[in-house]
Amino acid sequence: MINGYIQLTKLLDMMDELDENGLPVRFQISFVTADRKKKTGGEIIEVKGARKCVVGNRNGKPVFDTREKAGASGRITRPPNHWANSTRNIILPNGGIRTVHIRLIIEFNNKKVFF
Repeated sequence: MINGYIQLTKLLDMMDELDENGLPVRFQISFVTADRKKKTGGEIIEVKGARKCVVGNRNGKPVFDTREKAGASGRITRPPNHWANSTRNIILPNGGIRTVHIRLIIEFNNKKVFF
């Protein structure tokens, strides 16, 4: 890690860390929006106090967002497949959930991201 910069792999490891209560640690993140289907994006979003999304608890350990879940319609939606899509779900301070493409993260904990 170079002063003022953080490598993407280190950033992803830091997102996976847990605090003393067994919850994902809070972090600050800035990323660029993009939607190929709608042909929109380019907005820079900054979130302070975000956490990696956890969907449950198994044997006292958090289960991260990797399984199928019921959407607003109550139907099971497809799994997020974060590895193949290079995405992560984060929980915003207001409780909302946002999907972030990891290659569009430009800043993490006030450090610029490089690959």
